Amino acid sequence: MQTEVVPYVAINLLATVRTLQKTLSQAAKQSLDRRFGALYDKVYRDDVLWQAWFQVRQNDGGPGVDGETLQYIEREIGVQRFLDELRDQLKAGSYRPQPVKRVWIEKPGNPKARRPLGIPVVRDRIIQTAVRLVIEPIFETNFLDCSYGFRPGRKPHDAISEIERSITFSGYREVVDADLKSYFDSIPQDTLMELVGRRISDRRVLGLIKAWLKCGVMEEGNVRRATTGTPQGGCISPLLSNVYLHAFDKMWQLWGVKGTKLVRFADDFVILCRHSSRKALRRVREFLERLGLTLNEEKTHVVHVRRGFDFLGMTFRYDRTSHRAKRLKYNCYRWPRRKAVASLKEKIRRKIGRRFSLSLQEIIREINPILRGWYNYFKVGHSQQHFQRLDRFVINRLRIFVKRKRSDPGRGIRNIADGLLDHLGLFRLARLRVSIS
Repeated sequence: MQTEVVPYVAINLLATVRTLQKTLSQAAKQSLDRRFGALYDKVYRDDVLWQAWFQVRQNDGGPGVDGETLQYIEREIGVQRFLDELRDQLKAGSYRPQPVKRVWIEKPGNPKARRPLGIPVVRDRIIQTAVRLVIEPIFETNFLDCSYGFRPGRKPHDAISEIERSITFSGYREVVDADLKSYFDSIPQDTLMELVGRRISDRRVLGLIKAWLKCGVMEEGNVRRATTGTPQGGCISPLLSNVYLHAFDKMWQLWGVKGTKLVRFADDFVILCRHSSRKALRRVREFLERLGLTLNEEKTHVVHVRRGFDFLGMTFRYDRTSHRAKRLKYNCYRWPRRKAVASLKEKIRRKIGRRFSLSLQEIIREINPILRGWYNYFKVGHSQQHFQRLDRFVINRLRIFVKRKRSDPGRGIRNIADGLLDHLGLFRLARLRVSIS
């Protein structure tokens, strides 16, 4: 079967879904304590399911435990038929989630360390996204400004800029650099459901969320079910993690140490302090203990901003400005952290490898998206020198590739000049503008 043409119902679905979200958001803002009880029928609306499909399709992702891929659905089943089946299952109450497939991926900058990732089946990903589209506007009205992770209209650069401005202009000189221990595996499910239930009273929606938490994880053919945690990788997991840590944000807003600022991105956060940083760290432990969470003591510490700290892939350091004419004598500088640089180099090495059947131009086409994505994230800050060094690294790896392919060291080095690389379209990090703000 050929990939089908998207039907008329999908043409303006984004506008209709946004209208629904705007209506729910306005209703939630009128009363921050209101519990919403009629949401389930909105989850299986055609426009919501189609929008959920587009979002899941855009993110791509591998198959779950059933082996069914997005491409298989498009080619063999048909998207319209597939979504109709999901709608009918939801309406009839016959939908049941399947266990999440557990895979292990390398941590950036540390190939020997791995972290777990859960891959739900496509059907579960679609319905999770549909539920998120419906309930997210309700919870967004409660979330505080200190939270930046996985929220509409917010991105890591906002948190990075907030830290830079606070250190440079607001006198924060110490930082509680915190790290949660196995956060996604430690969330108490009963407490999480209680927090979700403070805004959602629709039993069928709550039943879906509870079923996803209880469906278990399949690894090496065995299904393991736990009373704590939410699988990292599920489409609704980032929202649920924000719902849970919103309680921490609220506690810090009400009872946190004065003269401090919380900046949180999902389960990563820092506490900026003008003073009393040790007291702030004790208060963090106290609040997390109430939530059933613990700090990773090996990675949690108090540091002065002059020594520098890492957050969201960046290294921050408060230091003297390099130009005497500047009005500010000191400034908060930021650049890619060492692990981020090491991770990029490892990706480039693996992508180039010893694939001598490919031409130099084909290799460049494959590494360009990696370099472009890296630039788009780290282009804000003081990264120019790092970009220059990385450009030299990439060029040297390409020269080594040509040398090995031709088995002629001298010829390989001479025939890969900068002009040739530019002609072949190599993406150069250092030749593009780096924005300070």
